[in-house]
Parts: sequence; C-alpha cells; structure tokens
Amino acid sequence: MLSRCNELLKNHRAVANWLLVLAVVAVFRGMLANGFVYDDGRQILENPFVRNPHLWRHIFTGSVWSFLGAAAETNFYRPLHIFSHWLVWQIAGPDPGAFHLYQLVFYVLAVLLVYRLGRELFRNHLTAFAGALLWALHPLHVEPVCWIAGVPDVGCGLFYVLAFVLFLRAEKTPERRWAWHALAASIFFVALLFKEMAISFPLLLGVYWFVLAGQESWLRRAIRWLPYAAVVAAYLELRIIVLGHVSHAAHLWKVTPRVAAAGAGLLGQHTKLFFWPTGLNDFHTFQLAASLHSPWPWITLLVLALAVTMRKRDPVLRFLILWWPVTLLPCLDVRQLSFPLLAERFSYVPSMGLCLAVAHFILSSLPASAPNLRPARVLVPALGLALALFAVQDLRAVPRWRDNETLWSYSYRVAPQAALVHVHRALDLQYRNGNLADATQEYETALQLNHTSFVELSSVTYDCLIGLGQIAYTRGHTDEAVAYFRKAVELTPRYSAAYDALGSVYFPRGDYTRAAGYFQQAVRVNPQDVVARFFLGTCWMKLGKPALAAEQFHAAREVDPDYFQAYEAEARALEAAGDRAGAARVRRLIPRA
Repeated sequence: MLSRCNELLKNHRAVANWLLVLAVVAVFRGMLANGFVYDDGRQILENPFVRNPHLWRHIFTGSVWSFLGAAAETNFYRPLHIFSHWLVWQIAGPDPGAFHLYQLVFYVLAVLLVYRLGRELFRNHLTAFAGALLWALHPLHVEPVCWIAGVPDVGCGLFYVLAFVLFLRAEKTPERRWAWHALAASIFFVALLFKEMAISFPLLLGVYWFVLAGQESWLRRAIRWLPYAAVVAAYLELRIIVLGHVSHAAHLWKVTPRVAAAGAGLLGQHTKLFFWPTGLNDFHTFQLAASLHSPWPWITLLVLALAVTMRKRDPVLRFLILWWPVTLLPCLDVRQLSFPLLAERFSYVPSMGLCLAVAHFILSSLPASAPNLRPARVLVPALGLALALFAVQDLRAVPRWRDNETLWSYSYRVAPQAALVHVHRALDLQYRNGNLADATQEYETALQLNHTSFVELSSVTYDCLIGLGQIAYTRGHTDEAVAYFRKAVELTPRYSAAYDALGSVYFPRGDYTRAAGYFQQAVRVNPQDVVARFFLGTCWMKLGKPALAAEQFHAAREVDPDYFQAYEAEARALEAAGDRAGAARVRRLIPRA
C-alpha cells in the first residue's frame, strides 16, 4: 500500500504540490481576516520608514527598531523584514489582509520547498510528502505565519530552505557546479537579511558533508564552502558598518557556564514544544532551574549524541536530527536574545528537518528495523491522527491573532507569569476602561515578575514607570508623575517617551521653556518623533520664535507626509516669521482627505 502511494505521488507531482497548497490554505485561510496586533502597530502603522515612500533607505541603515530612535538600536539587523512591509504598503496601504496574504504566499512556497527537500534526501515521495505536510500543519507555525511581525522568520525560512535545495543541486550536478553554489550563496545572503539565525547555514553544510557525503577530501569541500564563508564575512562587515558591532556580547566566544546551561535548557524546552505543542502563546517564560530539572534537555542531548556517533545507521535520519540543534543554535545563546528567550517562531526553520526526520522514522526507518509493526495498519493511522489534531489546533489558534483584545485576553489566561502580558493588561485597563487602580496593580505585578525573571528587561521597567507616571498625573499627583518619568530617563536616557511625558507635564501649565527643553531632548534621541517635533514647534511659537517653530513643523511633515496639521502649523509659523510666499507654498502641499 505504501509503495503504491509512493508511485502515485511520484507520477503526479503536481497533484502532490496542490494537495499541500490546499491543506495550508484550508487551515490558515482565516488569517486573511485578521488585523494588526501587538508589534504590528509600531512596525507598520507607526513606522515612518514604512509609511513614507521616500524614507526607505533608512531601513537599510539601522536596526529593526531604529525608527524609534537611538535607544531602540538592537542586535537585530533585518532590513528585508521592514523593506517587505514597505513594499506591501506601497501596493495596498494599511490593509492588514494584504500583509497576511504576502505572508501566506511565503509559507506556501516554503512548504513546497520542504517537500522538494524531502524528495532530494529520501528519493521517496510519500515520506517527503508526509514530512512536508507535518511541517505545514505543525502548531508552532501559527505564531510566525499569522503574526505580521513574524515575517522575518517566514522570509528567512523560505530563502534558507531554497538555498539548501540549490546547494544539493550544486553537489549533485558536476556541470556548472560553481554557478549553482554561487546562486545558493546569494539566496543564503537574502535569508540573512531577513533574520540573523540564518547564520547557521554554513555549519549545516559542514554537517551534511560529515554525515551524508562520500570519501571526498575535506579540502575540496572547503573550496566549495568558500562562497558561503564569503557571504558570512560580507554580512558581518555590513553589521559592523550599520550597527557598529557584530554582537552586543562583549566576548562572543567566551561561553560562561550559565550561558551554556541556559542553552541546554532552551534546547530541551524547544524540543518539548515541538513534540508536545500545548499552551502555545507568544510570551513563554524561561526558568533555568526548572528547565534543567526537566528530562527534555537530557533526552535531547542523548539523541543528538547518538546521531553524531552512530555513523553507519541511516545517515539521512541522522542528518535531519542534527538539522534541529544546528539551525536552532543562534537562538540558544541568551546573550543574543531579547524577549522572549523561548519563542515558537524560533523553531520555524529547525522544525523543517525534524518534521522530515519524524516522517522518515515512521514510514521508513522503523518499519525496516521492526517489520512486525505493519506500518500501514499502525504507524500511518497514528501519523494521520497527529496531522488531524494539528489541523484542529491550528484552526483554533488562527483566530487568536485577530485583534489585540483577543490576543491579550488569551495571553493573560495562559501566560500569567510573563511580565509583558501584565504591562499590556495595565495599558488596556488604563486607557480602555479607565480603571486606574487595577492598572496600577498590573504595572506593579509586571515590575515584580520582571525583576525575578532570568533576564530582567529594562524596556519592561521603562514602560511600567511611564505607565505609573501617567496614572499619577491623571490623579493630579504631578510631583509623583515627574518622579516616575525622571526615573525612566535615568534608566534609559536615549529613549524619547519619558521626555515626551515630561514635556507634556509642563506644556499645559504654560511653562513652555521647560517643556521645550524636554521636547528637544526627545527629538535629539529620536528624530522621527513627530509628536515631539510638533509640540516643540508649538513651544517655539509660544515663545516668539516662529522661524525655529517652522523648522520643527517642517521636519514633522517630512517624516510623516500625511500629518496635515504640521503643514498648517508650518504655514502659520512662516507667516509669523514674515515669509508669506513660503506659507502659501506649504499650504498648497497640504494633503487632502
């Protein structure tokens, strides 16, 4: 029966491809009705580099969050992540359906490439199809596929697997081998520009040669490896030019016992999520002691050790098992991570190999070593049941990403130990419900959880201080509010929100000189802060400095061409400065609804 199915798929490849496409669309089509959630708002709707067609060059000269100013410079250089948002915005504007469609197309293409990868490795179409279908329906992928901010994983995954398929083509095609390797290396570079974790690619090639290649000399292999090494060198040089460093870690190769232990714990927790995908959410917490007391890291390390040492048994299975830790390696170093330390989207590329390994083990390796299992009666139905359960879980999970209210309600229920969940709960209580008492309690809970977490995040503390300050100001406790805002400035002096908040305290009191000082600091650390520029311009107008005011209003509309209030304000400032002709020119540029 299995051989007959294999022949059918072999003779009807187009049908197999369309079945995979239909499976993905059937399960994930609901995402097209979802909106912008969580980071989508800031990365797209509030990002001038996306909304302004003339600022796209800035996308390639800073980190993912560089549009928020100097303090937002992170370890993440992912220009194609934000540039893809820019492209979709130019075509469809702020339509979330267009962004979701783009992501769904990338996912479908990646599924087809995983199927192609399986065919190349197995020479068995049924096993490859089952592995690709398992990967397509795995619940860990709901987060990166249905969350627009997950596009770096989806983009990186697509070009990562494409680069590896092209690498296999180069290895198996003596003619024009260097052309295929050059093409694979170029695609690998694209994957790197979507997400840093693609840096594992050259290491994966070494593992492939170690496990699956013949007796060819390593010198010949090293020569073919040079294009990929050149890409890594070029990428690292680009990071240094743009970010000023390769990594935030001062001594990248100096791995402390704590970092190594955390890596083992994270590896075990990722394995647990792959084989037991329950309680999935975007805010997993990581506790080092609990992770090391779990059996998962030790079972994982034991299986990996066997995969390395048992060289004569099923090399394809061994390679696919080793695919898991090799591609996951960049996400096991806590020094390189921000929040969360444990995320479902990190498994997007690693799960490609593991899903193919599971399918190969069930349909080929296990039946070969234990023929009495009768796979058609026992193993295939078990695999089918797992796929059905995955599909049901996906269908239930996709709507959770519909809007912020749905996402945060679910997250608050399943991830009560995540400090960031309490921050967003506090914001909801503060601004939607006006419940300041409960919002205060949520901020204080977030501060406590953040303080006791494995890695304390200054951004969480900063947001809590701003929130508590705004609550104090709403209650009329101005001195208390100013104290909170100043603590936030001391914690992160290169972020503009606290300066904006301090300026907003003094502006309505008519203290325009002091307010202007704070808004100037906000603009200094974040030139894209159009609100700070507008208020600073207003302060200059109140202080009788219309020329300076016009400069700020002009800068605000340069960042946001749709900020029509800035045009009118600039025109009034120019008139006050005696430049009536300039004011008339600006008024002609005011965007109309």
